[in-house]
Amino acid sequence: MRMSRERIFYLADRIVAELQATPGVVMRNGDEETRKDLRNEVIRTLTDESKLEESIDQEVRRILSSYSRPAPEGSQEWEILYNKTRGEVFKKRFRL
Repeated sequence: MRMSRERIFYLADRIVAELQATPGVVMRNGDEETRKDLRNEVIRTLTDESKLEESIDQEVRRILSSYSRPAPEGSQEWEILYNKTRGEVFKKRFRL
């Protein structure tokens, strides 16, 4: 499921704040512009990950719906097939 923009912005702010509060993490030129650049990079990364997760989910659902006897969505059988197929799609995409 894709995250809303508000959720992504909230998470990015929290990640940047946690990084700044972490001992041993030093931001060069700890000014506001550097913080904004870091926040924008975190937002971009979270958005990309969300899109990737959504495309994997769509591919898994397409595969499961193509079965001759599809399991009802939400059932235990469907959950098992979904997780197994998701793992296979993930391995195929990233050659793990």
